[in-house]
Amino acid sequence: MRRNVVVLAGGIGKRMGDVKLPKQFLEINGIATIALTLKNIMDSQLFDSLYIVIHKKWKQYLEELLTNSQIVIPRENILYGGEERIDSIENALDILKQRETKDEDIVLFHDAVRPFITKELLDRALNTTLKYGACVAVSPVKDTMIIVEKGIALDMPNRSSLFHGQAPDSFKFGIIYDCIKGLKPEEKATITGTAQICQIKGVEVHTYLGDERNIKITSIMDLFLAKAIYRELYE
Repeated sequence: MRRNVVVLAGGIGKRMGDVKLPKQFLEINGIATIALTLKNIMDSQLFDSLYIVIHKKWKQYLEELLTNSQIVIPRENILYGGEERIDSIENALDILKQRETKDEDIVLFHDAVRPFITKELLDRALNTTLKYGACVAVSPVKDTMIIVEKGIALDMPNRSSLFHGQAPDSFKFGIIYDCIKGLKPEEKATITGTAQICQIKGVEVHTYLGDERNIKITSIMDLFLAKAIYRELYE
């Protein structure tokens, strides 16, 4: 059984605001976000193969960054993303299929902009995948959640059953491949998270405990928080 990890880095940072680089290339205390993500994954020594999905416009920039950061990844494992996240995921799965990935092999998806991934979190993802076949990291909701329609609070559901979805999402290859190939165009349009691909096709997606430090950097405020987390973990 082989363990593959796919780092999704195809975004171009539209939500980050007035910045010159996609968010995965912005620096956290002197190191590019994606470089920190990759180093943490590689340092875990848990995977047989690592793939990066990148927008074609930024492929050369990424390759230069990897060289300068002394991160060694085969160039054939740097893949082009699609127009949407779902397209990037499918492109990666197609390449894995072409390379004779077996149904029982594991493929784990992680966001390039979640740099504080830990070996412990990756271990939990892999162990849960081995047991159940499809899983996602979650973090308990702390604030009161309110369902609002037209400015009116309609309901305040019990937060004990509410969780924030995190990453990584991890699957046995045959499960995620069959599910994504079974999606109808209108179903693809609703996908916002990788595990949702399986959930929408009726496959049970199990959960495992995430990590509050495993934040996703999508705004300038997230970048400020990331710098504080970096100091806590590495300085």
